[in-house]
Order: sequence, then C-alpha cells, then structure tokens
Amino acid sequence: MSIFLKFLSSAVAVALSFNCLASAQEAKEKWAVVEFSANFMREAPDYAAELGDQALMGTVVEVLDKTGYWVKIKSPEPYTAWVNESGLVPMGEKELGSYLAAPKYICTASVTNIYEEPSTDSRIVSDFVLGDIVRVMLGAKGQAVAKKRFVGVVLPSGKTGYVLAQDVAEFSKWAKEKKNKSLSENDFRKDILTTGYRFLGVPYMWGGTSIKNVDCSGFSRSVYFANGVLLPRNASQQAKVGEDVGIFKSNGDVDWSELLPGDLLFWGKAATDSTKERATHVGIYIGKGKFIHSAQVVHINSLDSSAPDFYNRKPIRARRVVGHIDEAGSGIVSIARSPFYFPQD
Repeated sequence: MSIFLKFLSSAVAVALSFNCLASAQEAKEKWAVVEFSANFMREAPDYAAELGDQALMGTVVEVLDKTGYWVKIKSPEPYTAWVNESGLVPMGEKELGSYLAAPKYICTASVTNIYEEPSTDSRIVSDFVLGDIVRVMLGAKGQAVAKKRFVGVVLPSGKTGYVLAQDVAEFSKWAKEKKNKSLSENDFRKDILTTGYRFLGVPYMWGGTSIKNVDCSGFSRSVYFANGVLLPRNASQQAKVGEDVGIFKSNGDVDWSELLPGDLLFWGKAATDSTKERATHVGIYIGKGKFIHSAQVVHINSLDSSAPDFYNRKPIRARRVVGHIDEAGSGIVSIARSPFYFPQD
C-alpha cells in the first residue's frame, strides 16, 4: 500500500471515530435539566434576541441543537428556544431516569434562597422561586437531611445547600395532592385565586414565566403550574384548551354571569368571514365581573363599564380549565401525569 493510501485510510478511520464520538455525545446530551432558578429562553442564540419563555430550575428539557455556548431546547409546554449552556445540566437516558425517580422538593414560597449552610447568614448558593424543583439531600442511611429549620437539597448540577423547610413541599406528595384537589372544583378555584393574588404587583415582561416577572400568558401558566397543572405557553394556545364558555348576550354585550373563578378570559381579534380568531391577551376571572391579569404589572380590572377599574377592551372568548384536567383531548395535563416530571407507567 502506498504512503498516500495508508494516510487516506488512517484519515477515514479517524473521521469515523470522531463521527462515532460525536453521535455518542449527541445521544448523551439528548436531555438536560434546568439549573438556573428561571432560565431565559431566547428566540435566537444571542443575548440581544427576543425573550420567548422562561424555564424553571429542575425542569427537564429536550436538547435539539447547539451553536457555540447556546443550546436549543424544547420545554414541556412545549416551547422551543435558545438558552445559555451554563444554565443546563446535560443528561443521558439513564441519568434522566434516575433524576425523574429521585425524591425532590418543590419551592412553594414566592421567593427564597438556597444557602451553603443551614443558616440565612451563610453564603447564598442560588435564589429559589415558586415552582423550582431540587432533589432531596439524603444522609448515609438514605434519610432526608434536615438541620434546625432547614432541609438539605441538591441542585441539578450536584451542588448542595439548605433551604428553609417551610418554603418547600415534597414534590411527589405535592403533585398528587394538587391532582386530587383539582377534583374538588370549588376548593381548587379558590386556590387558583389565592395563587394569582400572590403575583399582584409583579412587573410585566415579554416572555416572563416566573414570579420574578410575567407576561399575560406567563402569568396564567405560572398560576396554574403552582397548582399542579400544565397549560400551553401562549394566549393563542391557551384559548384552545378546556371548554368554551359563552360570554356574550344576543346584542353582543359581555355577559359574565356564566363565568366561574379560574376561567380564562381572552382578548384579541375576533374571527371574521375571511380571518381566523387571534387571541393576544389572557387573564383569570376572579368573580363579580372582575379578573386578574398581567398588563404593565399584575393587577385587577373589571368587565363592568360602570366600574372605575373597567378594562376598556372587549373580550373575544372564555375557556374553562377546571373540570377538564387530564381529560382526553382537553389539552390540559396535571404535573403528576407529565413524563417531564415523573416516570409514567
């Protein structure tokens, strides 16, 4: 064999080896878990790109692509966008299975911190916000670590720390309780409103989907998420889930008499003979003609034209989520039934 052919043969072997390694690496990194408390998801791999969504700590995402230090992911909503690689922990199938099966805590406080030691005077490991998920730190005998008023936690990256026990709940127990609570519709509606009021005053931010900042559909999604229910990301998608509720009188005026607390109200462009309906804004009905939504900040407005807080835009639709969770074809899934959060049979 000539020196050239030997060189060519070696080069091909090296190339194939690199391709195999790359394929193995791609398979290994098919999944990832969010490390930041609220990871910004951008529409392009650039810090100047539009913010489209936020993914909370502990959320499992699918890895689709990578360029430089930017990773394209698909979140459970589903929503596809780009995040910085430092906010993700790559996982293969085996690692993902172990992660999903591991005992976890979910943050139930609006905003708190994870500390290096079981003391609020110690250094902060990370901020920790409503809906964030971390693994339970286990002791030598497999027991959950608890010290003083704190419990030990493990971040997706493996970093450890402590959070106030009052600020978390056991994730699996919490998810089951929320799913069961949703069957008691009146109580569940009250919980939706209680959670919504916790967001009052939170500033509007396009793409915001956490208690740090929210846009309109990010608000409704976050409120339902904090009660164990997954809604789609955008208003146009949320307007297609659940059950339609009639909100108009024969003369076209808004009639809120059939609305119930927790129903979703939508604004935008109504359908015409030549165009489809387009929902661009969403709020949560709270009763007595009033609703709560994110517009500049999260606040309350009225559907009553005689009220001082009248919202002078006519809604185009209302949808009922409560009573349709995990219902076939409803488009509404409980966290307990989502494979992104728990192993499913």
